[in-house]
Amino acid sequence: MNRILLLIFLSIATFAQTTDISAQTNPLEEDSSHLAYLKRLNTIQGDKARMDSLYHWCRLTLNSECELILLKKLLELSEANNHIKYKLHSLRNIMRCQYNIGYETDTLIASYEKIVNLNLKTKEYRHVLADAKSYLAYQYIYEGNFVKVYELANEMMHDFASEDNYGLMKAYEILAHSYSEIFQDGKALEYAKKAYELSKENDEDYSEALYLAMTICHFLNNLGQSEELLTYTNEIAELVKKEESRKTKNELDYFRTMQHAYAIGYYIYAENLDSARIELSKTQEIDAPLDDIDTKLRNMMMARYYVASNRPDTAWICVEGLDTIAPLIYQEEQARVLAAMGRYSEAYEWERYIAHRISWAFDETFSNQIMEMETRYKLFNVQAQKNEILRYALIGGGVLALIIIILILVLYFRQKSDAKKIARANNTQKIFLQNMSHELRTPLNAICGFSQLLTDINSRAFLTDEEIQQYGDIVRGNTDMLSTLVNDILDVSDMESGKYHIFLDHCRPNEICRKAIQTVSYRCPENVKLYYTTEVEDDFEIYSDAQRVQQIIINYLTNAMKHTTKGEIHVHCSLKENLDMLTFSVTDTGVGVPVEKADLIFERFEKLNIFKQGTGLGLAICRQLATLLQGRVYLDTSYTNGARFVFVHPLKSSEEK
Repeated sequence: MNRILLLIFLSIATFAQTTDISAQTNPLEEDSSHLAYLKRLNTIQGDKARMDSLYHWCRLTLNSECELILLKKLLELSEANNHIKYKLHSLRNIMRCQYNIGYETDTLIASYEKIVNLNLKTKEYRHVLADAKSYLAYQYIYEGNFVKVYELANEMMHDFASEDNYGLMKAYEILAHSYSEIFQDGKALEYAKKAYELSKENDEDYSEALYLAMTICHFLNNLGQSEELLTYTNEIAELVKKEESRKTKNELDYFRTMQHAYAIGYYIYAENLDSARIELSKTQEIDAPLDDIDTKLRNMMMARYYVASNRPDTAWICVEGLDTIAPLIYQEEQARVLAAMGRYSEAYEWERYIAHRISWAFDETFSNQIMEMETRYKLFNVQAQKNEILRYALIGGGVLALIIIILILVLYFRQKSDAKKIARANNTQKIFLQNMSHELRTPLNAICGFSQLLTDINSRAFLTDEEIQQYGDIVRGNTDMLSTLVNDILDVSDMESGKYHIFLDHCRPNEICRKAIQTVSYRCPENVKLYYTTEVEDDFEIYSDAQRVQQIIINYLTNAMKHTTKGEIHVHCSLKENLDMLTFSVTDTGVGVPVEKADLIFERFEKLNIFKQGTGLGLAICRQLATLLQGRVYLDTSYTNGARFVFVHPLKSSEEK
């Protein structure tokens, strides 16, 4: 998906790079080949007029081999006439065109070095150099070479920050896209917002600001932050108004179309289908020149509306035509629509293909990155702490990945052998896909990317101690995610097979709760207060399995931390709330749970927000554990300031009665 965003951006950014040269009519509307253009060029008198014509024709042939040939001819004439403005324009856009067409990295590096060697002192040159670094960085992002990406971003922040904000803005853009590539959308959103604020300072052209506002909408959509999504779709509308006198109708219609498409997503999150329908009508009414990628994105948002309004057949019209080379997010939407239509068998097969596609890409890319990191580890004598992080990431990540793949294959073959489970294939396979694309690939990419940064001598020279600690924490946190995923799947598998056992003994509730808090306290958001209160003495005991009770409390806490960004998370142990029972509760000030979904959330694979991290197994495991311990779990629907999850445990076991 990141590659898609970059391609969209580079097309948009091309318009921002144009100058106020008077437009000419297209001399060859029927024949746009470079030979015809060059033949026409020979009939034009004067080098200045030739350069003006080439500039205009390049705009008519964007991101094609024809444009590339015309740009090289423009560069040749500008060098012969020492025309710096056209020379910079040619060099910048040759590199942009090479990236969009898909040229090899070596070719982009050669074009980049030509720009670097100019070494001019003008503002325009600095902007061209910043763009060139960006194109090269995008290529490295696509290749997964995050060490190179980080080096270029640091160069830009150090070299351009004191000159003007354009280079700094481009550096933030690079970082946003690199974090997005490893599925760290929260971090990507942070840098995209920084770039966006800088882009608004350029009141001569808001092309960059428009693109960045759309990028922010993309990240917000992934993260499920609905209120901000509406804010930035409104920002797009305001920026379009400011650009009405500077952009063509087609350009403005493009941004309006995508603005209304993202707004559909907001109103679906808000469960306001009437407003979503209005936005859908608006995006359909605009006759915008969308390419295939933009059309798929808009149709995907439209399909979500029709599924939400119980019209899956209409949704399928929006996304029909299974495409094996379409973006993964679009393919996932097709699978969801097929399932909503009740075409479970087709959805099942299509999701199998998507999972295979992810698995194949994972095998190819991850194994290469593992080999590269192992080589770096052997070559460089890094500090002992970094060695430990690298070994932990490589060994732990590799072993966990292998276990998860085996588990997924086992579950898959179990489903295939039982025809009665076909009706449930959509939900189960959807979870497989989410685990592979987010819960598996996300932490593994993060481990690989940040391990590269921590173990590369050249990159580490730019890192502060705080950044080293931060990246180490990211590696540890993502390893914890993998461990949690494996443990959840193993627990569910054991419970289904009847092999899950509990070990009862005398244990102390206060000790259990404090250990649970200590285990997950590092995950607690910065603005959230985490604390524990109790109504029992420290030496008070119950007869239970301490590890399983602690597991329930940890799952409650993990769930609360995912959905609470400010306020508090309160763990409490009570003897008074339920007669002859000990009551554990975890109360937060987060987004809360609708009353009608109080029971649903304890089902397997159920998630209120599919864009939040997690497998949807944690609360289901809590319910099964509570049953084994002769207790029960439930959501306290009387609490309205967030969510309050309760676990009630008997004071005496059946053996003691």
